[in-house]
Amino acid sequence: MSPVFTPNPNLDRATVHAAVTAGNIPCLLPVLYQLTGEEKWLSSPYLPASTKGFEELNDGGLAPAIQAEIHNAVTDAVLDWCNGKPITHPAPTGSELTRLMSTVMGEPISEVYAPMIAEQLGFAPFTPENVGDLVRTSRPDFGVAIVGAGISGITCAINLEKAGIPYTVLERNDHIGGTWWENRYPGARVDIPSDLYSFSFRPKNWSEYFARRNEIFDYLADVAREAGITDRIRLGHSVDTAVWNADEQLWILSVTGPDGTQQELRATSLVTAAGLHSTPNVPDFPGTSEFRGEIVHSAQWPEDLDLTGKRVAVVGSGASAMQLVVAIADQVESMALLQRQPQWIAPNEHYFQQSDASKHWLYDNIPFYRGWYRFRLYWLYTERTFAALPVDPRREEKGKLVSSLNDAYRAHFTAYLKSQLAGEEELQRKTLPDYPPFGKRLLIDNGWFATLRKPHVELLTDSIERLTPDGIVTADGEHRDIDVLILCTGFQQQRFLYPMDIRGTDGTSLRDIWNDDNGRAYLGITTPGFPNLFFLYGPNTNPPGGSYITIAEAQVRYVVESISRLVTEDLAALECKQEPYERYNSELDEANAAMVYAMDGVSSYYRNSSGRVVTNSPWPVPEYWARTANPEPGDFTATKRRGA
Repeated sequence: MSPVFTPNPNLDRATVHAAVTAGNIPCLLPVLYQLTGEEKWLSSPYLPASTKGFEELNDGGLAPAIQAEIHNAVTDAVLDWCNGKPITHPAPTGSELTRLMSTVMGEPISEVYAPMIAEQLGFAPFTPENVGDLVRTSRPDFGVAIVGAGISGITCAINLEKAGIPYTVLERNDHIGGTWWENRYPGARVDIPSDLYSFSFRPKNWSEYFARRNEIFDYLADVAREAGITDRIRLGHSVDTAVWNADEQLWILSVTGPDGTQQELRATSLVTAAGLHSTPNVPDFPGTSEFRGEIVHSAQWPEDLDLTGKRVAVVGSGASAMQLVVAIADQVESMALLQRQPQWIAPNEHYFQQSDASKHWLYDNIPFYRGWYRFRLYWLYTERTFAALPVDPRREEKGKLVSSLNDAYRAHFTAYLKSQLAGEEELQRKTLPDYPPFGKRLLIDNGWFATLRKPHVELLTDSIERLTPDGIVTADGEHRDIDVLILCTGFQQQRFLYPMDIRGTDGTSLRDIWNDDNGRAYLGITTPGFPNLFFLYGPNTNPPGGSYITIAEAQVRYVVESISRLVTEDLAALECKQEPYERYNSELDEANAAMVYAMDGVSSYYRNSSGRVVTNSPWPVPEYWARTANPEPGDFTATKRRGA
């Protein structure tokens, strides 16, 4: 079923033409083809140029006369549609969709991307099988427990709701939203364009190109409310333990409620959606108890914290630190930034850009335009950067540090850094990374370099040795008086599901199997010994670029289809087999070992205490999407329900 668009028969030519003229020509061309069926718009001289970096290239690199011809043709096609002419190609797939994708980007794109993009654009949407009546008549006690009401948990609940499968969401916070509820520090915003960092099934006209925290949080709350799932979410409920009861063939959860009392909950299936960035990493510095000032972690920001005129030290220089530091720099009296390792930073002219009304008009009135704009963002922010991550196996004989593309990124980012810190040789030395780009998540310049140049801001490369009653002492022995210590020290990403205690068959502890920080799972979703347990944002599912929401939607499809199978086949349990689990993880580790973030000398939260990459997927997003598209029955041991 293709997306549904409602034509407005009252539109006049001047209005349509003005909006179309302000649009992105590469995104208008497939719209023109879908409306009219005329293939000439997918050939020279109308083909747009390929983009560089993250540029919009609204004119497609085409001559003014060609642009004008396209604008006029789109205007005519939209008005014809508004007057009753049917859409010629409402749901392109396969080679036809591939041709449209290639046109949008001005470069050849493989057909392997077509199935995922067809789903993302609504041309072949995933609709869960409705098994509600079957559950009610044959499995009245059937139910799913979802741990977490962030992006993954909300997605899962919505699709279980569509399938008619009973569920309960247990959220430890007092609000839904996950990381977008917890991270309320000044300057917090998404580092992926808002149109891409949103559900494919629920578009929004964002106020900014990169939305701020409050708008994202409100969006998630709106999505949950509109989908009718809020009544199934128990806020302030923290899952302490989950134990598989083989006799009863279900999970028994021990839950702490809002008033601190312990509750017990039974569930046929358990879905964890606790997130990767959920448990703050809070270092314990010597002298912490003696410090008379305030210590704050970025993910635990007090609403009443006033930094006006304060002497502040910030530990960390990652994404949260960059956003927070730039936001508060002009409020404080002095700021010491303690950088453990510099970051690669990319320019992006859109970072603080407002979304203009003309773009929203196109979204709301031109069929398919929003979808193609979203696809364009996906390609620029996901596939384009992924190509720089694999290490060229012949790099040494070619004289490359990583690969031709990665080395080119390095040269570009280095030149940008030096241009922003011109005349500041010491700052250049401190901020230039010695590891390759994409060894860590690439950051976007939000005014970071300009902030470092401010006279009251000091960049330190020494760590904190200890705290004193009125300040910090760094490793070089220097003491600095401070009033507030801000910790931008990240999360315990390697300790999946910490501190939850999950025990499977024979009381086996999941944390013991994972050696605390060495999580492994088949497809990042399920693991042997733990029937009916499914992970969202589990081990090795962090995308190597782009928006995690695409991954979340793929994982939820897999999980909901698996849970539906429990109903349709009247099964007590589905348990991942050892062979596919081991085969998958062997392939995964081999592929990850060939990526830039696994190179010697590169350290990040991607890797655990033994150096293994435990958070990242090494594959392009469409490959992971394909692997999770249809659960393979042979990958599981299916146990029939007793008495069935």
